[in-house]
Amino acid sequence: MDTSILKVKNLKKIYNNKTVLDIDYLGFQESKIYAIVGPNGSGKTTLLNILNLLVKPDKGQIFFRDQEIINNSNSKILEIRREMTLVDQDPFLFQSTVYNNVAYGLKVRSVSSLVQQNRIKNALDMVGLSGFENRKVNQLSGGEAQRVVIARALVIEPEILFLDEPTTSIDQRHLDIVERIIKKIKEKIKTTVIFSTHNLSQAYRLADEVISILDGKIIKKVPENLFRGEIKEEDGLKWFKVAENIKFALVSEKIGPVYISIDPTDIILSYEPFQSSARNSFLGKIVKIMEQNHLVKLEVDVGIPLVTIITRESFQQMNLNLGSKVYLTFKASVVKIY
Repeated sequence: MDTSILKVKNLKKIYNNKTVLDIDYLGFQESKIYAIVGPNGSGKTTLLNILNLLVKPDKGQIFFRDQEIINNSNSKILEIRREMTLVDQDPFLFQSTVYNNVAYGLKVRSVSSLVQQNRIKNALDMVGLSGFENRKVNQLSGGEAQRVVIARALVIEPEILFLDEPTTSIDQRHLDIVERIIKKIKEKIKTTVIFSTHNLSQAYRLADEVISILDGKIIKKVPENLFRGEIKEEDGLKWFKVAENIKFALVSEKIGPVYISIDPTDIILSYEPFQSSARNSFLGKIVKIMEQNHLVKLEVDVGIPLVTIITRESFQQMNLNLGSKVYLTFKASVVKIY
């Protein structure tokens, strides 16, 4: 028996004659955390907007508690939409107090002042902002503002909370806080949480289930170091341009837009330029350290984030720390093309 609180079947979304979403089936169970993982442009935000009933698919069905939604009356769709809410990547806050911002959804729903006060207190407690009620939003840090927006979403007591890249624009301290809030939401109020991220490590840290999406389709697993860009030929060699001043040498017959990935275990980390035939070498700074049993996963900012994996023994011998400057080196032949 299918006990999904929300599910989609044969879902398709088309923009400018291009299919940007093509999903046969996807279901979400009650009181669980789901991460939708994929690179920029993979369809994550479009999927969240469709699930939250903000965008209508061109084909397919959406069910909330086994009730088909799309072909329902507008009043019924609005009623179901009030059971869920979405926090955007760049959420809007009114130029007022924290209290007034968090209260907005309750006022729209004509909730009594007494109930408003209790819910706002509970929501601010949940995100760790008790005592911020009278703070002006222009006095908040980026991380605090993000927590206010989450409180504003929680205060309406949604059955499903959607979060689009909730930690993209905040510092590491607030990233850790927001991750704890997401876990607390599941533990304390049993709300189903569906969030998008391009951070695979974050997805596996937080989610009960990770859903991988690439080019609008569900795949078994999104690999690490996955990038979207374009292959060009220069001086008889093939290069993948991933950012304005960053390109990877690779072996390919293809030209044009593609996805590529690099296995973290194929990337060599060193303090000095690594002497080898490998054509890809980048100087960067360690920005994240994640320990995994006898291995250590390092995220290095070389202009884009690259993840590499080394043994714990190597990590200790090299005396690596956050901020350490290192070289990452890999061969053109290890770049996988999709």
